[in-house]
Amino acid sequence: MTQTTEDNRALITRAFAGLKHGDPSHFLPLFAEDIEWRVMGSSAWSKQASGLAAVERDLVGPLFARFAGPYCNIPELIIADGDHVVVLAKGDAETVEGNRYDNDYCFVFRMRDGKIVEVREYMDTILADKALGTGG
Repeated sequence: MTQTTEDNRALITRAFAGLKHGDPSHFLPLFAEDIEWRVMGSSAWSKQASGLAAVERDLVGPLFARFAGPYCNIPELIIADGDHVVVLAKGDAETVEGNRYDNDYCFVFRMRDGKIVEVREYMDTILADKALGTGG
């Protein structure tokens, strides 16, 4: 089934409505089995993961292990064009050491049949290394 621009925008908007309050239940199910996620930059957290298992093992797992509580990601702007949805967002989290991790993000999602198949994530990688460590 082909999704329209508005379908794609609605899926991502709903996902971030949950992430705003630390609820990933509408976000994680959007990941396609063949998802490609690239964290852009040149820090310890900058990497590419191919496939759902690798995204969970190499990105989501290590990241969420660094948080003391819920990880919130507050959308500021959501722009959609065809199969692409771009989200500017602000993180809101505390590390297990009690430090703040409030990064700024730009996510570029590519959708296919209602699923996220590609993510390019841009963030302050120096802040990520400082707050989360370089064990990413």
